[in-house]
Amino acid sequence: MPLYEVWHSYPLTEAQRDDLAQRITTIHTTVFTDPAAFVHDRFANYAATEHYIAGRKRTGTVNLVLGNVRSGPSRTHELYESLCRQIEAAWTASVGDLAAQDGAHAHLTGVYVLGTVTASYKQGFMVPKAGQEVEWMRENLPKFQALADGGNELVRDMIGELRTREDFKFVFENRSA
Repeated sequence: MPLYEVWHSYPLTEAQRDDLAQRITTIHTTVFTDPAAFVHDRFANYAATEHYIAGRKRTGTVNLVLGNVRSGPSRTHELYESLCRQIEAAWTASVGDLAAQDGAHAHLTGVYVLGTVTASYKQGFMVPKAGQEVEWMRENLPKFQALADGGNELVRDMIGELRTREDFKFVFENRSA
């Protein structure tokens, strides 16, 4: 499902990366109906990458978050704008409002949400279209449970998460044993 890439020129500490990854995951799973196990966050030190803005070299001053997500009829432009604003707030919460202390070097240059995930395959399953996650989880719950029982830690954690989330309550309701 989603892949968030954080390209940072500002030298993020491991604690800042951990915090930002957790915040982005929480934002995504709150905005969209996805379990945390499907959210990927990748960090790339962008300090030496040649980057130009408006035809001028800006190397060492660019911090971007690119979100590659699925698009669908229930995902409005306003929803994606909200996602951008929430990620910007997560950057500030994780990194700090350092722009005043450290100039533009610490500032988040931009957030780009790309609705380009046309299809994806995770843990042996084709991922459903955007907006069909709950029913897909319900249909595949026995297979997920078998994977969890077989020792798949990621799927076991996902099932545990789903049991605590109101938006996935339907997955476990009226199931015949």
